[in-house]
Amino acid sequence: MKLSSRTRMLVLGAPLLAAAFALGVADKSAHADGGDPTEARERCATRVSIAFLGTSPSQALLTAADPQAAIDQMVSDPAFQERFSRYINSQFNDDVATDPGDDAVYYLAKYVLVNAKPWKELFNGPYNVDYQTPTDPKTPVVVTQDPNGLGYFRSNPWLVRYAGNEQAGYKLNTAYHMLNNTLGMELVASTNAPGADVSATGRQAQPCRQCHFDPWYALDGLAKTLTRVHYDKAGNATFTAPTDGPQQILGGMTIHDDKELINALVGNDAFNFNVCRTAFKFLYGRAENKCDAPLFDRCVDTFKAQKTIQSAIGVVAKDPGFCQ
Repeated sequence: MKLSSRTRMLVLGAPLLAAAFALGVADKSAHADGGDPTEARERCATRVSIAFLGTSPSQALLTAADPQAAIDQMVSDPAFQERFSRYINSQFNDDVATDPGDDAVYYLAKYVLVNAKPWKELFNGPYNVDYQTPTDPKTPVVVTQDPNGLGYFRSNPWLVRYAGNEQAGYKLNTAYHMLNNTLGMELVASTNAPGADVSATGRQAQPCRQCHFDPWYALDGLAKTLTRVHYDKAGNATFTAPTDGPQQILGGMTIHDDKELINALVGNDAFNFNVCRTAFKFLYGRAENKCDAPLFDRCVDTFKAQKTIQSAIGVVAKDPGFCQ
């Protein structure tokens, strides 16, 4: 599904637009001071090893002429796959899970990395993530091929975790996490006064309306394309098909269901942008800044061409600035 240029700008949203504008065009002129080249290589080896593997560098890496040349091999190392899967899981979830199945993101992210799949398959791939015996949470969590899968978004443990408690069963919490996980959008829920009307009618009033109905990411519109949740007296959740019909959202697109929604999100330039922002956060512990503009652009171009998160991380880590 392709978006027009105008729609892409709309879908990018205010937070991402501001970040994109901040990148600008700048000359990255900072250079490390001259010194002992052996110390510089060892320092680089240490930084690369800790970033990718979480360990001190091996002797071979310490004595390598160019430690950054090992990065392409490191992204296939099980230690990196484990480390980055845990990192992504921590970024995509609100808090620590109580059951292994709640961490569907971790299991599928690791599967995507191990099998060198396109990163978008974490969100729209034909997979199911559930307990080996779905009714028995004591069995291992497994990733299986499923033609009706949608990354981890249709996996039952994840659905239950983020179903929310909206009165009519609209999964507003699910809709928000879909936006956050794919585009990096962050919204802060307002605290309702006692007795406030939290139904759809109440949400149509300000200030709730500005997130739920008016913007391109209108949460109520997104939620109406998703299945609805119903709870029995014991608190067990079941899901039924949406009944509100297609929604005009994402800057004028007609979206029928969760699959069309996710494909529109991962097909947008804001998704590529967020992947490279994730790479910077993983490697530097911060988002990109103005001085990183040329490198950030290379990251986006490389990711669009190669499709894997490993390629995006590799571009950033192999830049000379990473070891300075």
